[in-house]
Amino acid sequence: MEYIQGFEAHLRSKDRSENTVSCYIRDVLQFIAWYRGKTEYGLDKWIELDGVEYKKVLQSTNQAILTINRKIASINVFAQWMHQQGYIKEEIHIEAVRNKVVRQYKGLEEKNLWKLRNEIHRMGNRMHICMIELLLGTGIRVSELVGIKLKDIEISERKGLLRILGKGNAYRTIPLNKDVRKAITRYLEVRPQVESEYLCMGQRGPLERNAINLILSKYGDRVNVKVTP
Repeated sequence: MEYIQGFEAHLRSKDRSENTVSCYIRDVLQFIAWYRGKTEYGLDKWIELDGVEYKKVLQSTNQAILTINRKIASINVFAQWMHQQGYIKEEIHIEAVRNKVVRQYKGLEEKNLWKLRNEIHRMGNRMHICMIELLLGTGIRVSELVGIKLKDIEISERKGLLRILGKGNAYRTIPLNKDVRKAITRYLEVRPQVESEYLCMGQRGPLERNAINLILSKYGDRVNVKVTP
């Protein structure tokens, strides 16, 4: 357990929230249990192919892709720490599972979803692009989108995480793909410099659910796609 204790201390030194730390530790413990069940080697002999194999095991279950990718993200953070500490020689990074089907929104068919998304990108409003990419790339609801605060987002060059407060006041962590990270980063470059900590800001303050539904509906009208709130 020395690895886990050290890793947990590392996470806390980075000011991670209690929920984030708990998720990381739980995901890593599940991986370690699987690893020790399949080999007699210690974690110091862990290589990237072990991670790839574990990803395939996760994919064989009924878990959602978002859940699998969250677990992969946790393991990647653990692997990075293990390498930095000199516990493993090889740098390990497990690629996230790619969803081959574009995520649906409001029951839209894929072709209409592409029409809506393309129109929003074509118009160039960075906040609107950020909104649609978050909705499609993470599967969150509009009611969750309006609650996102700047502190809920962690983005680096190659990865990102979003912390969402969902039903029952329960938090979950969602990995951010390249398109979502790019959209958020570009929006933050032009986001109004205001005291509010909420991500999506309108002229009169943080956007509410009805405002976002109205924005999406107007784009839908432009391309003859019905977007129902």
